Formats: sequence, C-alpha cells, structure tokens
Amino acid sequence: MRTHDEFLADQDEPDQPTKRNKVTHPANRICYDWMVVSGNCHYARDRAVFTTYRSVDLRLKNNIFNPTDELHVAGVGTVHLTVCRSPQDLTSHVIVLEDVLHIPEAVCNGFNPLLFGSSMSCNADYWEGADRSGQPVWFSLPFAGHTRLVLAGDPKGESELIEGRYYTLSLYITPEEKREMAAGVVNGNGNGMAL
Repeated sequence: MRTHDEFLADQDEPDQPTKRNKVTHPANRICYDWMVVSGNCHYARDRAVFTTYRSVDLRLKNNIFNPTDELHVAGVGTVHLTVCRSPQDLTSHVIVLEDVLHIPEAVCNGFNPLLFGSSMSCNADYWEGADRSGQPVWFSLPFAGHTRLVLAGDPKGESELIEGRYYTLSLYITPEEKREMAAGVVNGNGNGMAL
C-alpha cells in the first residue's frame, strides 16, 4: 500500500509526457497489434517484422504518439502478414504490405486497407476487406477502442494499447516528407523505393 507522502510526491510530478526511446524489442516482446488505420501509410514498430528493409533517418513533424516531439522513422520496407480471411473462413494466407514505415516508438502497428487495395466493410462485430472479385482477404475484431487484424495462429507478444484509453493511430506524412524519405533511402544504400 502506498503512503500519503508517496501519493503527494506523484501529484507534484509534472504532467509532461515521457519520451519513448525504445528502438529494438526482443522476439518475445514483438508487437502483433496490427490496427486498422486511415492516414496515408502503413507502419510497424518492430524491425523484426520486415522481410525487406532499407534504413532511413527522418523526423516527421506530425508525431501521433508524442505531440511534444518529432517522430523518428528508422526505415522503410516490406512486411508479410499471415492473416485469416473472414470470421466464416479462418483459412490463412499472406498479405504483402509495401513501403511500411519503421517507427520504433509506435504503440502498435498500422495497417491501412486503402493502401493495400482492398474494399472494406464495417460490421457491428468485425470489419473485413475483400479483393476486387469480392473474395475475403482479411478481417479485424474490436480491440482497445479500435479494430485489430486477425493474424493466423493468434501470436502473442507485447501490447501497449490499453482498453479505455484514447489513441490517435492514423498517420499522415506530407509529400515533402515522402520525398525526403525517398532521398534518405537512396543515400542510405544506392537503391530507390517507390513511396
């Protein structure tokens, strides 16, 4: 039990948000929360989820995770996710996300269905995406006030999302930031990447 003095000491602490400096996460702490977002990009917290990767060093002005600081983008690459097709068809398959931003300080991963090229339907119990022929491609279930992709095998890892807390998860990057990122990728290893 806490003492009255400990409680008062906490009250005297400034209400400044703490800066998150996480950069790498052990395998058992990988975040498997792929939240359905809008915005104009996909993003991933952990370097380990990328199948292809190019380092960049870019600071975004619009930091949705900590408004008092710029948002660091450490890299860009491709992520393969093994997802279930629909609540009625739990067979799994792989979807490929291109140009995913690596944001080590993110509280989760962001999946933008509009960038993936699927249509989206929002039902009361779940959201789902379909390909051009109407075949189910992915679905998501409510989680922490948002909706999370259902990954095959239901992998367990680290989750920083807390039920009942409000999160802004949709990330927008400006055309100028996209150009800077592309230039950073070219300068980093001599190869270009479409963004």
